[in-house]
Amino acid sequence: MTALFAVLTAATVYIPVLGIIFVWILPLPLLIYTIRFGPKPGAMVLAVSFVVSLLIASAFAIPLVLLFAVGGYVVGISYYRKRSAFQTLYAGSISYIFTLVLLFVGSVVILDIHPFEALQSGMEDSVDSAEQVLTSLDQEVDEEQLDMYRDNIGQIPQVAPLIMVMTGIGYAFLTQVISHQFLRRFTSRAYRFPPLREWSLPRFFLWFYLAGIIMSLAVIEDQGTTMHMIVSNIFPLLEFAMIIQGASVMFQFVYMRNITRALPILILFPGLMLPLVQVFVRILGILDIGLDLKNRIKSEKK
Repeated sequence: MTALFAVLTAATVYIPVLGIIFVWILPLPLLIYTIRFGPKPGAMVLAVSFVVSLLIASAFAIPLVLLFAVGGYVVGISYYRKRSAFQTLYAGSISYIFTLVLLFVGSVVILDIHPFEALQSGMEDSVDSAEQVLTSLDQEVDEEQLDMYRDNIGQIPQVAPLIMVMTGIGYAFLTQVISHQFLRRFTSRAYRFPPLREWSLPRFFLWFYLAGIIMSLAVIEDQGTTMHMIVSNIFPLLEFAMIIQGASVMFQFVYMRNITRALPILILFPGLMLPLVQVFVRILGILDIGLDLKNRIKSEKK
């Protein structure tokens, strides 16, 4: 497993085209080994993998090993202890988020590079370049649209915690989804998430969401303040969770009515780019938590 992880790390670092694919299977060697042999042997393989990868891929391997090897190891421990998919998602998310914060601090303190300010600068340069190209081609430039893009880009450093949290959750989720495809070949135990229609937030979450709405309205004019920054990083997470809840209602409806699952997929993925669709899905989520819509749909079907 150590050799496999080292080879994948080297390929990810030195062959960027393959790296786009290999980066998503980097956690698998540590994850599978930890599930089969336990936390202590897994920790030894993790330590050896770090040293070998560092020798093969130099310092470029450090972020990859810290992020994906540790993430795979933590997910493997959770599965080894027979935790549920959502408990494992929680553990994996904490691992990835903690590592991302560690890498962020290391970048600022050691390299004197603020990753999110660098991202902001790069995106601003891209917008300026696009504006120059349009101007040189005598194309009409929508200044109002460009100003909106620049305002959104200017918010990137402020919402850095949100970006790291969402990235950590996304990495943990993808690690579990991808690992399931491999683990089912080696074991009869199910490692997959339950169907989306069965996902449900606890009822008290609705009070957090309502409090978030009130706080976001209270600080809407106080940009730049600490409270505005806190709300800007927390409330989008609550909104995202409510969208997931609303999506579960849609999938429950089509399941009980024997309608193809393609319908909610076609509505959700393109539609979530539109604010009105987002509002509609969140309202479904609110009604489900408050009025138990999914159980009502089941009752009507019976």
